[in-house]
Amino acid sequence: MKTPLIVLTPQNMPMEAPFDKPYNYSNGYNTSAIIKWGGMPVIPTYLNEEQALALMEKADGLMMTGGADIDPALYGQEKMEQCGTIEYDRDKSDIALLKAALALKKPVLCICRGCQIANVYFGGTMYQDLPTQAPSEIKHSFYEYPALTQETTHNIKVVPGTPLHQLFGEEEFGTNSLHHQAVKDLGKGVVPMAYATDGILESWYLDSDDQWLRAYQWHPEMMLESPHSAVIITDFINECKKNMK
Repeated sequence: MKTPLIVLTPQNMPMEAPFDKPYNYSNGYNTSAIIKWGGMPVIPTYLNEEQALALMEKADGLMMTGGADIDPALYGQEKMEQCGTIEYDRDKSDIALLKAALALKKPVLCICRGCQIANVYFGGTMYQDLPTQAPSEIKHSFYEYPALTQETTHNIKVVPGTPLHQLFGEEEFGTNSLHHQAVKDLGKGVVPMAYATDGILESWYLDSDDQWLRAYQWHPEMMLESPHSAVIITDFINECKKNMK
C-alpha cells in the first residue's frame, strides 16, 4: 500500500536580514511521529481557501498542530492581557485547511492548538488563560520545563463509550501538558472524550458517520515511547490509509 500524504498545519517563524521573510515549518515531533507510524508529512505555507482546497484534494489527511494562541475575536471575545501572541494569518490558514478537509471528508487529527481552533470553527469558545479564568491544583503549562514534554504530568479521565475509550479500554491514564489556553464551551456536533481531573476538557470528537475527526489537548506526538501515543497516531494514519484512492 502507498504511504498516505498528510498535511500538517504550519507555524511561522520570523527571520533576520538578509533572510527577513518569515518561514513556515512544523516542529520535528510532528513530522517524526507521522513518519514513524506510516505517513508522509507535507508542510505548506499559509494558504487561502482556494489553495487549501487544492492541496487537500491531493492529500489523504490533515494534522492540525500546536502553536500560538488563537484570536479571541473568532469566538466573540476581546483579547485579555494574559492571552499570548496571535498569528492572524495562521488562524485563517488553519481554518481554510480544516474547512477543505471537512468538505472532502478527509480524516483530521487535532493536537493542542488544533484541538482549540477546530472547536472554535464548530462554534465553541475558549479559556484565554487557564490560571486566570479557571484556577486549578493542576499545572497545565510546562513550557519552562522542556524535559517534561515527553513525561506524564497529570492524569485524564476518559468518557466511557467514546472512541478514545474504545481504543484503550481504560478510564484513566496520564498525559503530558503544554497549554495555558483550553476549550471552554463545546461547538456544535462536538462530543467530549476525556477531561483532566480538574474538569478541563482534554479530548473530543466530531459526532459524524462520514467524517473522522479526533482532537487531543495534550501532545501525543511528543511522547514517542508512550503506547497511548502510538495508538492515537496510528489510529489516525489508518484512517488516512482508508481514505486513499
